[in-house]
Amino acid sequence: MKNLVFNSEEHTVKISFLDRINKICELIPNDKKYCVILDKKVANLHTEFFEELKLKDFSIFIIETPEKQKNINTCLDAINLMQKEGFNRNDAVIGIGGGAITDLAGFVASSYMRGITYLQIPTSLLAQVDASIGGKTGINHGNIKNFIGSFYNPSEIIICAEFLKSLNQQEFLNGFSEVLKHSIITSKTSLDNLKNLAGEINNRETGILLKLIEESIDIKAQVVTEDFKEKGKRKFLNFGHTFAHGIESINHDAPILHGHAVLIGMLMALDYSYELGFLSLDSYQEVKDVISSFNYDFTDIKLDAEGIFEAMKSDKKNTQTINLVLLKEIGQPFLFEETSSDNLQNFITKFINDFKK
Repeated sequence: MKNLVFNSEEHTVKISFLDRINKICELIPNDKKYCVILDKKVANLHTEFFEELKLKDFSIFIIETPEKQKNINTCLDAINLMQKEGFNRNDAVIGIGGGAITDLAGFVASSYMRGITYLQIPTSLLAQVDASIGGKTGINHGNIKNFIGSFYNPSEIIICAEFLKSLNQQEFLNGFSEVLKHSIITSKTSLDNLKNLAGEINNRETGILLKLIEESIDIKAQVVTEDFKEKGKRKFLNFGHTFAHGIESINHDAPILHGHAVLIGMLMALDYSYELGFLSLDSYQEVKDVISSFNYDFTDIKLDAEGIFEAMKSDKKNTQTINLVLLKEIGQPFLFEETSSDNLQNFITKFINDFKK
């Protein structure tokens, strides 16, 4: 087992890296009550782990459809359960599942009695490298993702690579988009490393994955430590996300994988950076080549220029202008305020017409 520690504004966050699921319960002390907010799919796939949780006499709150149930009603149901079972400010919430679960569980922990201890056990690659790091919690409101939320760091995060073996290829790539993003906005060296390890990554070699997860977490943790409330540098982590949120919004009735929306969003940000003359052709092509090493399936994703543009305008990060993170060079992101709606809408239309799923 390996540990990583980073400091938040509230406290130190400990991250433990494990190769086996059966080691997890050993890390949870028996000194308080725990409410486990658990993805039903995880319980079904890892039955021995689920039985071990029940033997620990935790209060278990099962979520059957995490993204659909990531709302205020589910939060209130969890809080009512905890109140009924006598949870106090010395007790804790554990979130076990993908990003929707860690977002939801974190919000419950931050809201119950104005905040109780929170432990995260992310089970998807997306949650391990992104959603679990940085203290953002949130629930959806209507069609808007994470419209209600708070900044609230867990006290501990447990990363276990064995969970990733149960993911299908597209679920795995869903999370790998964030690893790609962290490399693109960090350095050419980091991106070259992914290119050189493409074969091992696609084969999901445990040692390689744990190393990449640790490096990706370290990149995000450094940014978050410097800018916890997203006033400056942390905004660079939104590379591709403004476009992606627009894509997710128009696919609300048939939800798509977040990482796939982010990947398309990064391709859009990459193209826009090149089109506006900020990014060189060599760097543009280099990033595209690395991305093409991984077999993303975008077949079921609906793309509509007008719908994406309208959703981008309503993004909570935008006011009078649409704020984008673009690239000057690999490892050199910057904030760009687009004041011309026509330019952006024309670009989105052209991108969609040229995009090959």
